[in-house]
Amino acid sequence: MDNTILDLTGLNPETRQERLTGAFEGLKAGESLEVVCDGAMSAELRSLQESRWGAFDWRPLEKGPERWRVRLSRVAAGGKPRGIGAFLGEDHEWCDTLYAAMENAAISGDMEKARGLFGEFEVGMAHHFNMEETVFFPAFEQATGMTQGPTMVMRMEHRQMLGVIAQMRQALDQGDGSGVTRGASTLMVLMRQHNIKEEQMLYPMGDMHLGNVQPLLQTMQAF
Repeated sequence: MDNTILDLTGLNPETRQERLTGAFEGLKAGESLEVVCDGAMSAELRSLQESRWGAFDWRPLEKGPERWRVRLSRVAAGGKPRGIGAFLGEDHEWCDTLYAAMENAAISGDMEKARGLFGEFEVGMAHHFNMEETVFFPAFEQATGMTQGPTMVMRMEHRQMLGVIAQMRQALDQGDGSGVTRGASTLMVLMRQHNIKEEQMLYPMGDMHLGNVQPLLQTMQAF
């Protein structure tokens, strides 16, 4: 979704890091670029976390095996550290943005564009669910002792949304625009209800019980 592309394909790790850091330093607050590489950029992300934590956002667009793409954004300096609610809530907004762009493309009949955006949306949703289920939910359950409470419900709703996303993928692959829009309508309702529960209840509880969440956020981002 960004016009500026930084292609790191074929470069050695040291050169990749230099070019990524230089490109990031050239961004103004609120600006983004798309980074393309022929391998997972785990080392580059770790370096940014060590030197510029709190100054950037890093969201996957495509996860291999031959090509990897991420959206690297610069955030405004001087704000207080984000907590669970801000970090995961902003990721909700990112997935919603991808969803809306995909739906608009499908409605307009541009199925090629819709398929590309849907791929980014799929990756974004899978990443979001994995961050929660692999990192945040277990930490929350350990801190609160609640293993049969809100996290159990959220996991069930994740499975429900993934089922609808799979149906939409099938419709896209078949060129069935009406099937995509039907699935999109169902998914939007599920996403809205789910996000409200997390943003108004679960995330604030996480910020309340987990103390210093910055290491947890770094782990989620790098997952």
